[in-house]
Amino acid sequence: MAVVAYKQLSLRRTAERMREEEDPWLCVREFLDDFYAADGAGRVRMILERPERVGDPRFDAYLGALAEHMAIHYGLSVPAWAVEPDRFLDRWWFPTTFKSLHAIALVQSPASFRRRGIFVDDTELKRC
Repeated sequence: MAVVAYKQLSLRRTAERMREEEDPWLCVREFLDDFYAADGAGRVRMILERPERVGDPRFDAYLGALAEHMAIHYGLSVPAWAVEPDRFLDRWWFPTTFKSLHAIALVQSPASFRRRGIFVDDTELKRC
């Protein structure tokens, strides 16, 4: 039996999984787990390649925000695809269903998300 090495999830693969109708939040969490465990070169590979559109402009913008945020916080170059015009929303989006958290998200959302019209709280990118 051949042993298959685990391949870290890139944002490109994360978008493919979203298009395959997997839970987008599970896809994001699994990407984050891999990203945090990767070394510098691995992190570059994980965000560099442009993901195809997922079919939901909110998640297209979310992936751009995620790439930009991770690049900035890990001293990497922001990939050009992450700042393409269609990686930004025309209307604000609060991914939470709890309206009571919107005010917190307005304050705590990282800049790369805010500038795209996406508002999340400071736990969004944390993993155990």
